[in-house]
Amino acid sequence: MTKFPFLATLLLHSTVVGAADLGTNEPHPFEQPSTAYLQKFARPGEKTFVYERYDANGGLFQREVTALAKPVEIKSATERVINGVTYRLRGLVACPRPKITYKAQQWDCTKAVQDYDDAVYNTRASVILCKTLVLKSQSGVADAVSCFTLVGAGNANDPYSVSYDDDSMVFFEMAAIGRNKDGKSLRPDLEHALDLGKQFQSDEAN
Repeated sequence: MTKFPFLATLLLHSTVVGAADLGTNEPHPFEQPSTAYLQKFARPGEKTFVYERYDANGGLFQREVTALAKPVEIKSATERVINGVTYRLRGLVACPRPKITYKAQQWDCTKAVQDYDDAVYNTRASVILCKTLVLKSQSGVADAVSCFTLVGAGNANDPYSVSYDDDSMVFFEMAAIGRNKDGKSLRPDLEHALDLGKQFQSDEAN
């Protein structure tokens, strides 16, 4: 899990390619990508949004690459508006507690999310990648996604790293992991982040 210190365009023609042309080495639909993978989409002087759709077998079905036309809007701990389209972090519940410990102080949860993620998406990131299992979007329904960003300047003082939005929301207790009707976790891959986050919140409060 990558963490970094707190901080606080021109629209390109959209490119959509079919599965046969993708040539990706990132076969898992929600696996955290490497910095090298995200760097392939970086464009000088621009922020790039990459949207990947995966089929039920985890195969990459489609990739769309566009320039970020305007800043990402952080509506809640689980909703991101990117290029005018709303996406929802999969299997997460926004702000289970109205107040959280953030920057060693008590903050309104949603305002803390906006402060944190604005720095990630709109200040630090050069590439945004969101992945989904939704093969075709439905009108009025936000695609369930996992989102990653390439952050840093790529030099010795500020090397590239990958920020994992879902992981960060759980780690900072800005979002809770959802449960199905049987009480089973909808995001078992984030349970470790939840455990670490509880330790972090305890340390921040002391």
